[in-house]
Amino acid sequence: MKRRIVQHGSSSLTITLPRKWVRVMGLEKGDELEVEIEGSDLVVSAKPRFALEKKVVTVSEFGVFTKNNLAHLYMLGYDEVEVQFQNEKGLEEIKERVLDCIGYEIIEQKPNRVYIKSIAHTLEDDFDVLLRKVFLVTLEMGKELVEALAHKEYHKLKEIRHQESLNNKFTMACARILNKRGYSKHPKRTLQMYELVKHLERVCDEYKYICDLFVGYTKEVSPELLEFFSQVNQYFERFYAMFYKFDPQHKEYIYKKRKELIAKGNEFISNNTGREALLVHYLVNIVAKTYDCAGAYFALIL
Repeated sequence: MKRRIVQHGSSSLTITLPRKWVRVMGLEKGDELEVEIEGSDLVVSAKPRFALEKKVVTVSEFGVFTKNNLAHLYMLGYDEVEVQFQNEKGLEEIKERVLDCIGYEIIEQKPNRVYIKSIAHTLEDDFDVLLRKVFLVTLEMGKELVEALAHKEYHKLKEIRHQESLNNKFTMACARILNKRGYSKHPKRTLQMYELVKHLERVCDEYKYICDLFVGYTKEVSPELLEFFSQVNQYFERFYAMFYKFDPQHKEYIYKKRKELIAKGNEFISNNTGREALLVHYLVNIVAKTYDCAGAYFALIL
């Protein structure tokens, strides 16, 4: 596609924008465009105005509808969802998951059918705030878990577990923004950022499993395992620090410490049984999934 340069006045040169692109982006007179110089290339980009998207889900077409299906529709960016459910259990699952979808509300309910709409449109400017909350909730969850296990305060685990629900809300909202708007800081790295967000959600899942594991536990967790737990938390903390301020030393630590922690974890698993062995299994998973986060991050910044 070629465009001829036109002179306006004594010093201004202009080119016209392709009509098809303007229409797809929903652009109007007075809208702002981003213009970047990349060597001999001039990159012109726009933030499209997305129309409300609606999805109708029927049992006959998609089979039984689960709460995870609703989460997927939310993350994909749908603003209106009409769902057919089979029974009261299905309805309760939908209502439960709506609470995790920031901005989603049930606006109408009929026999075997429910209507959900996004009443609060999250701006892409909120992405960085939400992502920071994902990190902070996970960090706090790990810290509180170590303290609860160290002091045999197993009654606190149910409360600590609720933080994973917050993490779900924030990661789902981040995924939704990425699917609807892309990663505004680096649009060509949207897939890498999406991968990073999903890995962060999986790290927090492992902390949730640890909460469930020790409900009703009465024995003490050995000091050696608590120390290992703290080292795993520190590994995730180091990734958090690197994400917000890259340092080659952080990168080297992430690469080298992983093997050390996994080797130590496998040794603990061999020498322990029952819940303590399962605890180490989940901790090793946290290390592995934090490393996956780092992989997505390195691809993001290259």
